[in-house]
Amino acid sequence: MTINLPMALLALAVLNGVIYALWSCKQPTSTFRSLSKTTAIAALSGFAYLAGGPWLLVAALGLSALGDLFLSRDGDAAFLAGMVAFLAAHLAYVPLFLGLNEGTALLAQRWPLVLGIAIYMLLFMRFLWPSLGQFRLPVAVYSLAIAGMGIAALNLPAQGGQGYVLLGAASFILSDSVLAVERFQLPETSRLNVITPYIVWIFYWLAQALITYGTLLSVA
Repeated sequence: MTINLPMALLALAVLNGVIYALWSCKQPTSTFRSLSKTTAIAALSGFAYLAGGPWLLVAALGLSALGDLFLSRDGDAAFLAGMVAFLAAHLAYVPLFLGLNEGTALLAQRWPLVLGIAIYMLLFMRFLWPSLGQFRLPVAVYSLAIAGMGIAALNLPAQGGQGYVLLGAASFILSDSVLAVERFQLPETSRLNVITPYIVWIFYWLAQALITYGTLLSVA
């Protein structure tokens, strides 16, 4: 019996994404929790590589998996390491997205949306700033990176494979925004803490899956 390795990795990514969403994300820190979270994206990176995806896509997914590993652990040092990994992932996504469409004419046409992303990030940073403490500089730098990723995605048309990438970028920004509010604004006693981990994970995994699917369609 011949095993289709790319499809096996894709199935592994989906399986672990579902496991983390339905069970692991609300469990205490453990090896299994870290494994399910990391594998959900690491397997997607392997799938992208075997499917002939661009190296920037493979690298961004791999860096994201590393970030997930760090974020699945406790402590400020692990959180900071996770931010650095995801910062590098977004810096890989920017040239990937820009390279999927020739020129920047569409980006120029969508200047109100570009301005909207910039204003949103500035207002969101102003909202978070008083509660960031030692993370002010890292979060500010990370916000610039994810804003750059979102702006780069605006250079893609809203149809075909590139439309999926555009939707994935928007989902990524939503997920990270909820994560930031959860981490830096919500008190531990807030009832919203019951649902925020699910929102963060579902929109994050969906973002990575849409970006992967859309990129592979675009370069096929």
